[in-house]
Amino acid sequence: MRQITTALKSSKTATVLALSLAVIYGATEFGDHPVQQAGAAISPEMQSSILSDATDPQKIAGLVVPLPNLRPLGLPFIEQPYQIDVVSLTESWSGMSYDIDEIRVGQKVPRYFVEQMPVDILDIRQVQVRKKVFLSVTLPLILRANEEIIARRSRLQSIMSVQELKAELSPSDTSWVTQLTELYGSKPGNMSDLLGRVDVIPVSLVLAQSIEESGWGTSRFAREGNALFGQRVWSAGQGIVPKEREGGLQYEVKAFDALYQSIRSYIHNLNSHKAYKGLRFERVNLKRDNGYVSGYALSGTLQSYSERGADYIDALRSLIRVNKLNQFEDAKLIPEQVAQIFN
Repeated sequence: MRQITTALKSSKTATVLALSLAVIYGATEFGDHPVQQAGAAISPEMQSSILSDATDPQKIAGLVVPLPNLRPLGLPFIEQPYQIDVVSLTESWSGMSYDIDEIRVGQKVPRYFVEQMPVDILDIRQVQVRKKVFLSVTLPLILRANEEIIARRSRLQSIMSVQELKAELSPSDTSWVTQLTELYGSKPGNMSDLLGRVDVIPVSLVLAQSIEESGWGTSRFAREGNALFGQRVWSAGQGIVPKEREGGLQYEVKAFDALYQSIRSYIHNLNSHKAYKGLRFERVNLKRDNGYVSGYALSGTLQSYSERGADYIDALRSLIRVNKLNQFEDAKLIPEQVAQIFN
């Protein structure tokens, strides 16, 4: 967040626009958990404009994807001067030629990582604009998480090659494998099982689940706790208490300091939890038989992710189809640049 704030402060135009919007946030009806992100408040005139939004209801009815709701009325005014709003964010993207439509056709993704959803994402009236903002925020973070796993997997494969040659591993490699085995909950000595766990999740599937679970980033959990996937915890105070939680249940929705942490945790959950053994098995088979793994195909293994079962899988696949999320499957981050000093 500090890097983004510093970058935005360096732009006089962004600063003036941000101040002129008077982006303000406050408590909503979303429970009593301490917020990690406040809500943006709007003037009565803007509230009236939002309510009279002329979005075609027939088009909305034709969509089979979740659409974020507009901000509730009557919120208190609380100033939050250091949080990112949509105008400042889109201006930054424009300055670096980051266009999600160009990414769909092969342009590389800038290494621009946003820690939180823009505070006024609920106030975006145009559905397609809301979608673009959400995809533009989450895509670089997903690619960054998968990039981390690719590097980890590459080292593991190198170590396995050394073992196949009957060569002795270095102490550092031995220690690293032991730590990795514990991290992923694999059986000691079963390198094949470990390799099956240390692998990426298709981008289209990560996007589809984050959309389904967070309402395109507008859910209470996404805004207050940077939680994009509805992961549960059973220790009091570790997350956000759902308002619809049944009496007697103790779970909370896990909160995170940043969106990237939420994405990493979700991917690790699929790669390590026993409930998703089928996903990992199918991923190995698809890669072996087809040479690649699509999010659409892999989504069929997620019956255990939601109580909705088959309906949940249908929802994910509809999201992938309707929003053409498969177009991001091969997206890549711009290579990191290393400064060189010449004498």
